[in-house]
Amino acid sequence: MTDKVKKLQRACLRNPVKIEAAQKYSTVDTLKQHYRFVAAKNKDCFHVYILIQMSGCTSMVFTRTCDQTRLLSLLLRDRNVKAVFISGQMTQANRLESLNKFKSGQYNVLVCTDVAGRGLDIPSVDMVIKYDIPTNPKIGLYIFHTLKKHAFCYSTK
Repeated sequence: MTDKVKKLQRACLRNPVKIEAAQKYSTVDTLKQHYRFVAAKNKDCFHVYILIQMSGCTSMVFTRTCDQTRLLSLLLRDRNVKAVFISGQMTQANRLESLNKFKSGQYNVLVCTDVAGRGLDIPSVDMVIKYDIPTNPKIGLYIFHTLKKHAFCYSTK
């Protein structure tokens, strides 16, 4: 907490309570986290915009469902974003093929379900996007723990 925030706290609050996340769930200091409220009808458009703006970066996008993973990947490809997807509905051989294409740089965006992404360890990823807010707050923190650049999460109404 900065000195300015502490001063504001002393001036405005009575008996404040300080709550901190456990160290094992914290992120690295170099991570820039962004949280965006986006109208549901604009979510896909905003998502494409972010990925185009960060086109030089390698990105992982996490969704809730396998169908959403496939559809989002197709939408991104339609907008000339080099995206590949992995999900639990694919065979292991197809998942490995997609993952290797991403790791080799043939694609710079990997779209996957939260579950499919749990075992992935790709240190060269520049940006992680949580397309949906996780229902379990621990999901995704394993990624943010080592990620050093950008993390986005969208919320819609």
